[in-house]
Amino acid sequence: MTTNRLNLVLILTSMTLLGACAEEEKKENLAMTDKKEQIQQNSEDLPKELVAEPVTQAEAVEADAKGEVTMKGSIFYKDLEGGFYAFIAENGDRYTLHGLDETYQKNGLIVEVKGTPKPDLMTFTQFGTVLQVTSVKVLDTSKVIDSLPTK
Repeated sequence: MTTNRLNLVLILTSMTLLGACAEEEKKENLAMTDKKEQIQQNSEDLPKELVAEPVTQAEAVEADAKGEVTMKGSIFYKDLEGGFYAFIAENGDRYTLHGLDETYQKNGLIVEVKGTPKPDLMTFTQFGTVLQVTSVKVLDTSKVIDSLPTK
C-alpha cells in the first residue's frame, strides 16, 4: 500500500512538472514569434540592396588633395631600422617622410613641406605620422650637418 501511494505521488508530481514545462515552452514560442515579427517589421525599413557609387580617379585625387597640409620645420636623419628622414614641425608634431627627394635629404635642413598625412599607414620607424611629400621649399641651410654615418 505504501508503494502504491509513493507511485501515485511520483506520477502526480511528474504530471505537474510536465504541465509546467509545457506551459513555459508555449510562452517561449510566443516570445520567439513576437521577436520574429519585430525583426521582419524593422527589416522593411532597411534598404533591400546596398549599391556602391563609383568614384572617378579625378574625384579621388581631389578628395586626397583636400587632406594636404603645409608645415614649417626641420628634417632630421634617424638611424633606426636602416635609417630614415624624419620631419619635426614647428609645433612639435613628428612625421616620417615618404617620397622625399634626395636633394632635401639633409640632416638639420629647415624647410616648408607640403604633403598629405597618412595616419592609417604603419611603418617600421614608428616615428609619428607618415607624410607623403608633394613639395619642399628650403628655408634655411645653416644648420645642416653633412656628417651622416655611411653604410
